[in-house]
Amino acid sequence: MGDTHIYMDATLEPTTLTELDDALFDIQRVARRPGYRKRLLAAMDAPVELSTVRVLRAVERAGDAAPSIGDIADRLTIDPSTASRFVDQQVAAGHLLRHRCTDDGRRSRLALSDSGRALLDEVTAARRRILAEVTAGWDTADLDRLGDLLARLRDDFDHLESQA
Repeated sequence: MGDTHIYMDATLEPTTLTELDDALFDIQRVARRPGYRKRLLAAMDAPVELSTVRVLRAVERAGDAAPSIGDIADRLTIDPSTASRFVDQQVAAGHLLRHRCTDDGRRSRLALSDSGRALLDEVTAARRRILAEVTAGWDTADLDRLGDLLARLRDDFDHLESQA
């Protein structure tokens, strides 16, 4: 049977956790579905790869920290060599700027270029239009509550990971 242990809050019904787990799994797949991608790409001025968006978003979310390639690999949970290839592609495309790290000349720090920022803004606007369409019949209070709960769930996962 193995050493797998599932710790559950005794007040939660197992079906509640099953439904939540299933919903989270399905939501992760949304961006990979052909219909969603087709709709998203149709709203763009030029074709864009999902890997481009993921790398640019990872740099953006690092904020003022100016991430390294290793930081991008960690954030995207990919191999550093894959992250390096993705970053090289975006530097060549003019979407990312690479600066030598002042502490360690072997390392680089990354930042969005103006074109990278514009592309990310365009993708974000297209995603939000799709989200607005999907949730058009939803009550604003429900959307606010969902946003709050998802942020709480993300923060709790981040906390759990930081304890590992």
